[in-house]
Amino acid sequence: MKRIADYEGTLLSHVESLYRPGERELAIELVEALGCVVTDTGFKGDGADSFLAVHPNPEDQDVQNNAVYMSQIRPEQLLVEERLKQVVLQDQALAEAMEGYREVARTKPFGVPHFSLRYKSRKSIEAAEARLKSSLIPKLKDRLHLRIFYPDDADAAVGISVQGFLYQDVVVSGSFMMGQIIELQAPA
Repeated sequence: MKRIADYEGTLLSHVESLYRPGERELAIELVEALGCVVTDTGFKGDGADSFLAVHPNPEDQDVQNNAVYMSQIRPEQLLVEERLKQVVLQDQALAEAMEGYREVARTKPFGVPHFSLRYKSRKSIEAAEARLKSSLIPKLKDRLHLRIFYPDDADAAVGISVQGFLYQDVVVSGSFMMGQIIELQAPA
């Protein structure tokens, strides 16, 4: 099977994700560092920019299958995000709870909401790690955190996979306040 669209069973079509105003190029840079290819769907919808399709398999750029869509956050959600940020700044207990959640997402991400990209090998994940470390991690500092678990690590969840967990707030499929984990997974 060369194209995911040729598969006849049920599968995941896409994940919808967002980026902040002014961060379209940064979002593209992030997913390209993960080894994905980005195409413009040409579909604008109600947003400011056209939707982008992120393809984990560069050889199969089907915009309807095996894709992560990216678009700019809608004004309605942006207002909610801004209000939530204000509430967190005014509520010390909530601020501490948010920081506790973020710490778990950075250090013990198993069971924290995420989506996963499948890589061919450990070397593929390590190449993505090198790309992230050379360009994005220094630039984004606290906004990007990568933790890789190898099967023989004492705190690894499973012994059959290499699992990298990228916690970030550039591309999310929920709230920017909570951030988003993208798992990088390969057979051991």
